[in-house]
Amino acid sequence: MTEKAFVEFYLSQQLFLMPLIILFSAGLTMLLFGSMVAALTALGNRNWLWGIAILLSGWVAGLPYSLLHKHADYAKSLMLKGIAVIGVSLVAACVLWLLVW
Repeated sequence: MTEKAFVEFYLSQQLFLMPLIILFSAGLTMLLFGSMVAALTALGNRNWLWGIAILLSGWVAGLPYSLLHKHADYAKSLMLKGIAVIGVSLVAACVLWLLVW
């Protein structure tokens, strides 16, 4: 797909794509905020290696930490909801792409 085709698609479908972009960015915000909560939880419980790993890699280490440790339930719920919202927005964008193109 060329840049011209992408711009034409975006300009012709702004009414549908803007809410999807907003939804995607909300999911990404939830995911990143959940990783910061997981880092604070790990550092607060003196799990230094987990905390530093989460600070350096974000959700990549934050999600396994929150799934393994029961005291990180809030971080787990934020990250899983963020992943779900991102997935829904990407699937909706792909469906829109297939229906219009």
